[in-house]
Amino acid sequence: MSSHREINIEGPVIDMLEKTILSRRQFLSLLLTAIPGASIAHGVTIEPERLKVTNRFLKLSGPPLRIVHFTDLHYRGDSPLNRKVAAEIQRLRPDFACFTGDLIDSVDVKKGAFAFIRSLGCPVYAIPGNHDYTSGVPFREFAEVFSATGGAWLENGSLLVPGRELELVGLAGNASRAITPPLSRNRILLTHFPQVVDTVSGAEFTAVLAGHSHGGQVRLPFLGSLYLPPGVGRYDLGTFMTPVGPLHVNAGIGTSALPVRFCCPPELSLFQS
Repeated sequence: MSSHREINIEGPVIDMLEKTILSRRQFLSLLLTAIPGASIAHGVTIEPERLKVTNRFLKLSGPPLRIVHFTDLHYRGDSPLNRKVAAEIQRLRPDFACFTGDLIDSVDVKKGAFAFIRSLGCPVYAIPGNHDYTSGVPFREFAEVFSATGGAWLENGSLLVPGRELELVGLAGNASRAITPPLSRNRILLTHFPQVVDTVSGAEFTAVLAGHSHGGQVRLPFLGSLYLPPGVGRYDLGTFMTPVGPLHVNAGIGTSALPVRFCCPPELSLFQS
């Protein structure tokens, strides 16, 4: 029997979300300055479709557990990449999946995006990202779709995963105060914005899963990402040890601003305990 509770987060979310917009012209200027033409062609035509699976260990008590983390789908219609993502999640056979925001950019694609979520064949627990807030789709529709998978829509809420000694905590936006007392000693925090770990106080998590950065989409050897949106800070990609627990930042599936990736392919993360 699962229990669920709402978490109240102080401060408006949209103010911070609106600061994440990067103009296409600014992004393109960075690309043209930094990367030769042949590399740009590779980044546009090949790398956005080259799905990478990252394997990570999760220190949890209790029976073995398999969790897939994915984020920033930015669904714009059926595509070879989206079909590849769905097939790979089905092949990995997770106990459940966690999605950390930015499913859609507009109401026009919600039907296909919701069908994609239902096709994954496992419970999916999710939180909103900044694009979900501005998509124009009511969150009750998101909640219905994710609940239908056996998962849940955790917009500033938490629950115990049925049959598991594990609490999932979802934060939408920037937490300005301590999170409510734990329901379990095993806790995973889902947040769209990696930098939220710098604002959470008085709490500790087994893991923190985040997205939003896209890994920068374009990364240069020895230099890293060319651009990171607000809400990322130094947590651009990979695993970081923080006072609240290990933070895992996923590169995401889709792209934002321009359909370009370089040295930063789309990513699924498989966590196993």
